[in-house]
Amino acid sequence: MAENILSRITTLLNRMVDVISQGNFERVSILRQMNLVFKEAYFGGELERYCKVSTSSGNPSFKHELSSFYMRSGFKITIENDANLTVTDFIEISRYVIDSKPFVRQLMAYGYDTLIISGRTVFKGHQISLKEISNFQDYMLNG
Repeated sequence: MAENILSRITTLLNRMVDVISQGNFERVSILRQMNLVFKEAYFGGELERYCKVSTSSGNPSFKHELSSFYMRSGFKITIENDANLTVTDFIEISRYVIDSKPFVRQLMAYGYDTLIISGRTVFKGHQISLKEISNFQDYMLNG
């Protein structure tokens, strides 16, 4: 119970930091939209895992020129019902993001550099560099 309340407070604080640090609601809006996508996929039976999206610390080695401060550069998908996670679960969930290069570029434009997929209670996870997915290097400014 206390862990759930702490999780909700942390999520609220992360969203507030996103609004303050970005000066607009774009990051919060994209998180809200993805949470709706995952909710509908789970309730509709497309996904066996219920997922929630938030912002977290990114991997500093995945930085690109549009990255936010690394404490805010991770696009995190948390698998809420994380009992008996398999590699297939991580692959299936990651496809909701990595199969769309335009969406990945949008995330990068909002300052994200790391896609993180992890369980809520199980210490399992996977990190993916967004610039590796999008070949964004072709679009970077040469200086």
